[in-house]
Amino acid sequence: MCFGPFSFSNWCLFKQIRFGRGYSDSPADLPQDSRLFTTQILLALASSPVSWTGAESGKFCLTGYSLGGGIAAAFAAYFPQLISSLVLLAPAGLVRDSQVSFQSRLLYERCFVPENVLGYLVGRRLRAGPLVSPKPKNHKLNASDALTEELPSQNAAEIQLLSREYPHVNVPAAVAWQVNNHRGFVHAFMSSMRHGPILRQRQWNTWTRLGEYLTIQNSVSSGEDKRPSDNKVHILCGNNDAVIVKSELVPDATAALGGNVVFKFYEAGHEFPSTKYEEVASYIFDIL
Repeated sequence: MCFGPFSFSNWCLFKQIRFGRGYSDSPADLPQDSRLFTTQILLALASSPVSWTGAESGKFCLTGYSLGGGIAAAFAAYFPQLISSLVLLAPAGLVRDSQVSFQSRLLYERCFVPENVLGYLVGRRLRAGPLVSPKPKNHKLNASDALTEELPSQNAAEIQLLSREYPHVNVPAAVAWQVNNHRGFVHAFMSSMRHGPILRQRQWNTWTRLGEYLTIQNSVSSGEDKRPSDNKVHILCGNNDAVIVKSELVPDATAALGGNVVFKFYEAGHEFPSTKYEEVASYIFDIL
C-alpha cells in the first residue's frame, strides 16, 4: 500500500511510505485522510535533494496502489499542474458502499467499539496473514481484510520477496513485523480505513474534478506528438480482484473521469503488483 511519483526527468522511481508504516511515526492526533497524505507528498517533494519534478517539465508521473491509488487520485485532482502521468494500480477511491460489510461499518465506528478492543481485533486479523481460501463471489469487503488481500493467497511460491538481498523478508513477514513491533501501525491502519480516500460516496466529486480537468486539457492540446493515452488516467487491475471489483470499477471510473481513462487488466487478484511486477513495471516504463 505504498505510492510514489516517478520522475528525475521522468525516469527514476521515488517511493514514499505513509505515516505509521515501516519505521515512520504515526501521529495519533490527526486523521489519516487525503489532507494528511497530500501533505506527505508535498513534504517529500520539497525535502528531497533530488529534483523529482525534473528541470524541463516541472511535472512528475504519480503512481498509487490500492489505498495509494485513492491517495494519488486525490492529489492529482487538486494539483493536476504537477502531474505528467497518473497510474493507478487496483485503486481505492471508488469502492461502492454496497461492497462494505455490515460488520465493518460497526467495527470502524468509534461509538460502537472501544478503541482498545478495536485495536486488538484488527491486530489479530492482520496477524492471520493472507486469506487461505477464496471468498464467495458476492462476499462483501471486510475492512480488515483489505490489507491482507494484497498478500498472494494461493500458494507460497507466489509470494513476492521485498528484497532479493534479504530473501527472508517477504510481504506477510513485513506485515507481521509491523503489527507486532510498531505500536502505531494498527492505529494508522484503522485511521486510514476510517478517513482515507476509499469509498465512492466520499470520493466521487474528487474523481470528477480530475476528469473535468483532463477534458479541458484534451480540448486544448493537440499535435503530432500527442499519444492516444496522453491526458488520461491509466488504471491497472486484476480480473479476479475481490477488493477492487472490475465490473464496478470500469463503469464508475469511466463516468467519473469523463472517459479520460485507459484500462489494463491482468489474470490475477489484488496482489498483482507483487506477482506481475515485471509486466507492471514495463507498462509504467512505456508511459514514461
